[in-house]
Amino acid sequence: MKLKGQVALVTGASRGIGKRIAIQLAEEGADIVLAARTLQPGGAPYPGSIEETAAEVRKRGAQALALGCDLTVAEQTERMCRAALERFGRVDILVNNAHHRSDQHYSMFLEIRPDTWQATWAANVLSPVIACRTLLPQMIERRRGMIICLTSSVVSTESPNLPGKGAVNVVYSTTKAALHRFAQGLVKEVREYNIAVILVDPGFALTERIEVESRGLGGIDTSRAQSPDVPAKVVRYLCTCPNPMFFTGKTIYSGPFVEEHNL
Repeated sequence: MKLKGQVALVTGASRGIGKRIAIQLAEEGADIVLAARTLQPGGAPYPGSIEETAAEVRKRGAQALALGCDLTVAEQTERMCRAALERFGRVDILVNNAHHRSDQHYSMFLEIRPDTWQATWAANVLSPVIACRTLLPQMIERRRGMIICLTSSVVSTESPNLPGKGAVNVVYSTTKAALHRFAQGLVKEVREYNIAVILVDPGFALTERIEVESRGLGGIDTSRAQSPDVPAKVVRYLCTCPNPMFFTGKTIYSGPFVEEHNL
């Protein structure tokens, strides 16, 4: 249990990749702070809740703090981080996994409302920025920490398909590109404090949400999707490897990385 005594904060932990990351880190002994909007089962159109994830974490002998948090609201992001610090005194690992999923996630540009742009920007970019700003001081003081940001191939490669026909909207790709660039810039400022900032591209993961949405959108082919456990295993490895600083500033592509390291 290489993470015994450490604390990890995982956003979007009610289901999908975030849930699997939380469980993988708990299996290594880390106590987990779980954040998401869905507190209880049945609270969303998709399976999963942070209370259910918390139960899985506790089964593995780790402590779990489940916090309801709407990442589109800046004050809630800061309150989430403060609650984690108040409970555990520190956060060793921050996993910026969550992203905003609106009713226009597969809409064409001219159909997208301004409020969708605002909410997606707030959740996908400003929330990770606020979380880093709130948690970095105690990492710097201890000269130790890790920040992992979930990125996407759409940062640099546009899908040939139209939104709703196999691709997501331009809001998602724009905000993911901004988060990606933020993380790369942050690397230079925190390297001297032994704080790793790593980007993880999960690839196409068959999450609970994708399973539900694929039934309503004929353009989403899930036949080549991988398990959410694939990126979760990558995060587990990065958090427990002998020298996480070797990976700081790098983008890790989950599928090839798992194969290369026999995870």
